[in-house]
Amino acid sequence: MKGQDTEDALKDLKAVIPDVPVFCLQNGVRNEETASRYFPRVYGAMVRIGAEYLTDGEVACRRDPPGWLIIGRYPRGTDTLCEEVAQVVRAGGFLVKVTPDVMLYKWGKLLANLGNAVDAITGSWSQEDELIERAVGQEFKDLLSEAGLSWISQDEVAREWPEVNRPPRGRLKTAGFSSTWQSLTRQQGSVETEFLNGEIVRLAKKLGRSAPVNEKLLQISQEMAANHEKPGKFTIKQLCSLLGLNNSAHS
Repeated sequence: MKGQDTEDALKDLKAVIPDVPVFCLQNGVRNEETASRYFPRVYGAMVRIGAEYLTDGEVACRRDPPGWLIIGRYPRGTDTLCEEVAQVVRAGGFLVKVTPDVMLYKWGKLLANLGNAVDAITGSWSQEDELIERAVGQEFKDLLSEAGLSWISQDEVAREWPEVNRPPRGRLKTAGFSSTWQSLTRQQGSVETEFLNGEIVRLAKKLGRSAPVNEKLLQISQEMAANHEKPGKFTIKQLCSLLGLNNSAHS
């Protein structure tokens, strides 16, 4: 379940049970905030799992071990349930770290996910993607700095947790595109971009600022999803032009 489905699911859950611990394993930083309006025990999880979901009922995991998670209570802290869940997930083959500062890691993962819209819109990977990724990342960094929000990058995770850098025992060859690309490919009518690039737009508005690159990526991806368009509507050069970025400056 992605971020756009969270609130409806919480309403359904609340209708049948008044209190249950809720673990939010989606990308983005808003799901925990939403869940806390319905249930008092909310946990966040930063998830790094490479998987491909293109056909209903079929999910292919790209590597072994399948991935890693960083979990903790929302908005801060840990408890015995965190440790118990971590042990169960480890038994399933995943790497798991428990932290009292899970949202710092989720903000850092958000930065890594801001480029998801690019391969979803263009349908391909290109070195020129880096021009857009730098632009969305700069908006992220400037706005978080202004808001006084901290974050832990994926590079920092790799340095502090060497276990995640070990070569996988096995790997499947799959397309390897983002989950946003996969959502458009399935033509399911919605994408998670509101909870990725949209989060930066939301923060900018709170600060009386703008985040034009993130906002345009949000608009295009949402329109494509609503129209059931598949990835590849624009080339990377066309997208750079739409975003007001000078792709000729990148080599």
